[in-house]
Amino acid sequence: MKVILIITLTLITFSNTKCEKKNENKMNTDVSTTTTMTMEEEARNSDVDLMGIMLDCNDTFRVEMPYLDTFNKSGSFPDETDRTPKCFVRCVLEKSEVAMEDNQFNVTRTAELFQQIRDIPQEEILEMATPCSDRSESCKCERSYQYLKCILETVIDKYDTT
Repeated sequence: MKVILIITLTLITFSNTKCEKKNENKMNTDVSTTTTMTMEEEARNSDVDLMGIMLDCNDTFRVEMPYLDTFNKSGSFPDETDRTPKCFVRCVLEKSEVAMEDNQFNVTRTAELFQQIRDIPQEEILEMATPCSDRSESCKCERSYQYLKCILETVIDKYDTT
């Protein structure tokens, strides 16, 4: 179950399967509005059903659990030429609001969700995800996969080496 959640977050943008600011808050926003927004964001974050998102994405982009397990353990898929698992990652990232419409990644959202999967402080996840978010891939599936791969490889290097 932990592996599935890690993969989901990791999977925590992108165009069609063939390879595919907000306005700033007003300066005069009062404290009660800011507090309400924070509480709403926290509620949204705690309500994310990563397993449900993964199952939903797996309906369209079939990926077997052992394949995802390999990704979770090594940071890459066994066959990096197969677009289906990469598009699965894209789907999960989009549905979990990590991948945004402007082809960017929300590193704050990544940190919020990733922390639910691994016991790593959000600040550290932010530090790892930020450099990984600057992607040049034109294919949204590839971009999503490379983003998550970058984060996973960094996490594995830092925490899973024995």
